[in-house]
Amino acid sequence: MSLSGTTVLVTGAGGGSGETTARAFLHAGYPVIAGDLQVPVWETEYESLLTRVKMDISQEDQVNDVVRCAVESGHPIQILINNAGVAIGVPIEQMSTEIWNKNLSVNATGTFFCTRAVVSILLEKGLPGSIINIASIAGKNGFANTAAYCASKAGVIGMTRGLAAELGPRDITVNAICPGSVDTPMIQRVINGISADTGEDKSTVRRRMESSIPMNRFQKPEDIAALALFLASDGARNISGEAINLDGGVVRD
Repeated sequence: MSLSGTTVLVTGAGGGSGETTARAFLHAGYPVIAGDLQVPVWETEYESLLTRVKMDISQEDQVNDVVRCAVESGHPIQILINNAGVAIGVPIEQMSTEIWNKNLSVNATGTFFCTRAVVSILLEKGLPGSIINIASIAGKNGFANTAAYCASKAGVIGMTRGLAAELGPRDITVNAICPGSVDTPMIQRVINGISADTGEDKSTVRRRMESSIPMNRFQKPEDIAALALFLASDGARNISGEAINLDGGVVRD
């Protein structure tokens, strides 16, 4: 089941962990389709391997079009990184149906749309593949004021395990990466918000948040990219159905 050099689709690749993961696969020699709500604009020395697409994973037709175009180009997607997601958190009594649906439609249903489209082609053509879902430790450990997000990521983990059992006989691995707090602009916005609410210095807020992690540091986007590269490699050919914590030791299951 060697997937070396096969086409990779990374969703949510406009920045953050998605961009970093797309860059890592490009550096390793994989052709990459980088998708996001707006066409990714970052530059790379590997332009010949990169295809940028505008896609909303919550829209089934857009997902199917991206996958179909890859097939028509002669380079079907064999590695899928379901990275795109949203995190909208409010207390349950303030949670509108719209907020609930937004979390689920992107994080869970969008992951389903992408996976179904890619896997359908793999099965039709008898190709091996690797599906890597970016879930969250929130899908294992609940966190206050994020019930919809937690539910969506728990759904992704359940989908991962069910599909691993279903697709293993067809030489398709399915795994989830469950990050904790990742050092991205999103975390900085959280820090800024806490600082504004409490009057604490931002560096103090950051240290306090990091001190709650056994390894005393946030994760980096590069950590996610490195694990995704491994899960798509020959060395991980017998790893499937796993929801791997990447959180500095917060969740120990």
